This record gives sequence, C-alpha cells and structure tokens, in this order.
Amino acid sequence: MWTMIGTRDASLKWIAFMSEIIPAVLATSVSDFNLKLAQIPKEVKFVHVDILEEDIWADINIDFEVHLMVSRPDEIMARWVERRAKRIIVHKLDEKITKFRDKVEIGLGVELHTSLDEIWPLISQIDFLHLMSIAEIGAQGHSFEPIIFDRIKKVKEKFPELVISVDGGIDASNYQRLINAGVERLIVGSSFQNLWNSLTKK
Repeated sequence: MWTMIGTRDASLKWIAFMSEIIPAVLATSVSDFNLKLAQIPKEVKFVHVDILEEDIWADINIDFEVHLMVSRPDEIMARWVERRAKRIIVHKLDEKITKFRDKVEIGLGVELHTSLDEIWPLISQIDFLHLMSIAEIGAQGHSFEPIIFDRIKKVKEKFPELVISVDGGIDASNYQRLINAGVERLIVGSSFQNLWNSLTKK
C-alpha cells in the first residue's frame, strides 16, 4: 500500500508496492493544523500527525497515525483511539499502552542514539518500529543522519518481518536508498511537497 493514488509511470508503480511515503504534520495551533492539512495533495489518503505536550487537534476526513512525543503517552492513548487513529507511535511502553493493541496498531518510536539492544525485548509488544533518522525530535527541518542505514540493517537482520517506518530529514536525495534498505514507511515533513512534486512530475 502507498499514499499516492494514480501513479504516472512504471517506476512509480514499482515504488507503490515497496513503500508508503506519508506526509508529517506538526502544528502550532488548530488553525495551523487545518492550514497544513489543506496543503497536502488531495490524492494523499494517509497522514502522520506529530503531537508534543499541547493537544492540537481538529476533526479530519483522512486516515492518520499519531506520533505521541509526550512524557506520559499512557494518559492520552484513549483519546487518540477515540479519534480513530489507525496507528499510534509512543516512545515508552507499558501495559497502559499495550492494552489498546486490539484497537489500534502500536509502534515504538526509537530515537537515533538509543541502543537497539534496549528495544529487542519489546518487539513482541508492538506492531511496527518507528526509527528516528534525526538527532533531535520535536521539530521539522533537522538534518538526516546516515547512521540510520546501519540501524535499519540490524533490525532487518534480527526481525526481517517487522515493519519499519523511518522519520526525519527524508527528501529526494535519500528516499530511494531507504526504500532499497527495506523500509516500509517513509515519514516526510518539511520536504514532502518537493518530494511529491519530483515523484509526480510528467
């Protein structure tokens, strides 16, 4: 499955089977949230919503996943399940989180410099792994860190069937290499429009 509808050539159709390219929305207010959603091409059918400590939300008519970059995700999990998130990404796991796994897919967010050895025991509790490819989370526009490729390789070697999403600094210069590395989902923030344009141009 892929987020783009109506691919225009054979190469795009090939990409469609390999990966999802998902726009990320990080809003500062409800009005900013609505503005950024309105800028997403109508062909896109799935978005990634970044949430910091402030709860910014408006009803939307598109499927979405939410990335809870908050100190206590367990306190707001039910809220996002009720809002019909398809997937929820957290950076902390406990039974207050995993009890929702029968209602929503749970992804574990892993910051760039977190040792992968720390997460191996948690894999059985999640549906996918969300690897950050920037050094600092919580803002868009940070530089892509090539060390992510080694981390992807290690995950794929140990858990070849585990779905991986990569988030941060993705653009037209590196998205293909990520697909070639086996990443199933690419979360693209500030460079989404440029990448979209480059992929859909005639």
